[in-house]
Amino acid sequence: MTVSFSVRSIITLVIISGVLTAAAGCAANEENAVTQEQTTTAAATQPAATRAPETTTEAPSVHTENFEDIVIDESIIDLQNAPGDDLPPVARVADKDISQAEFLYMLNAYKSAVLLNSGIDAASDEVVNFWNRSAANGRTRIEEARERVLAELHQIKICETIADARGIKIEREELENISVYLSVQESRFGGRDAFEKILRDEYGISLSQYYQINETLALRDKLLSIERDALQIPDGEIREYYELNPDIYGDVVRFRQIMFLMEGADIENERTEDETRRLAGETHGALLAGADVNALIEEKSEDPTLHLNGGERVVTAGDLFTPEEILAWAFEAGEGDSAVIETSFGYYVVYLDERAPVSFDDVKREIEDILRDLRMADIKADWLGDPAYALKVDREVLENIK
Repeated sequence: MTVSFSVRSIITLVIISGVLTAAAGCAANEENAVTQEQTTTAAATQPAATRAPETTTEAPSVHTENFEDIVIDESIIDLQNAPGDDLPPVARVADKDISQAEFLYMLNAYKSAVLLNSGIDAASDEVVNFWNRSAANGRTRIEEARERVLAELHQIKICETIADARGIKIEREELENISVYLSVQESRFGGRDAFEKILRDEYGISLSQYYQINETLALRDKLLSIERDALQIPDGEIREYYELNPDIYGDVVRFRQIMFLMEGADIENERTEDETRRLAGETHGALLAGADVNALIEEKSEDPTLHLNGGERVVTAGDLFTPEEILAWAFEAGEGDSAVIETSFGYYVVYLDERAPVSFDDVKREIEDILRDLRMADIKADWLGDPAYALKVDREVLENIK
């Protein structure tokens, strides 16, 4: 049996995964909080005038435009050498400044994500009160936002410092990728003048500053990629992780289910629990008598996700989205077994198709990637703890940024 997993990636709002994650975490405490995926989806559909232009170092192929027809705009690449502003920096890491432009852009991006999570219109009168209310540790929400963005920029500047020390630079091809990406954004927002107006009005930065932010992030990503690729994870360590996580890498079970919702659920004709149990029992009886399981699923199942999976589920013992009663049955039953199972969601008629082990070779690469990520987290934590990369903040400048 082959089991495949797909991950849906959404390119949106901004920038840095840390900022968006922090935004989602902050808003998770709000009454109207939604998931990060919902936040990014909503952001992707905002009107242009209220949505943060995307900042990314991904190859432009993530979009659907025909990039083969785009001519590289040399004037965008020339922005690489545009002079910086003469405003005092917000903070300093080693010999790298955190400019007010960098901080302001990322702060506004963070605030946009939080407001989306909280269901607040950025143009409403409620916004001022929202940011002045208390958040964690007795700080106001705007103070909390500043600290989260500052922490993210601290990590970025550490990477920039290390990259410079190692002689890692952004090459011509990478600059061209940024140029193409910005050209696409200019087109989406109605041309360069309109795009630059949005950057200035909504985010307080110029096009050249926006370009330089992209370049800094590209350098960060390049360093982290080089560092990650250099990590050597021994096979023994990979196998140990495999053996210590049987809930993830043990057997995989494929079964089909017919769901009958409990009384009070969103069904057209509500039933008592006894009626629901009887209906499940009758359906199971039909299955035992030789009825086709797929036909029964199509005719009987009240599973709201039926259109996504046709009643089929593929799970491991640690699956978080399957009722524990069904998991317990699935990993005890044999192929071809069926049962009626009561859960807090309703009654299920289940039929086990097959169970197959997940071999070490099948998941070796996946585990290696996980262990690389864990190792990289340790490396970045070491960088943050190094006194040579201490963050020196100008609090007066910081607190004057709204």
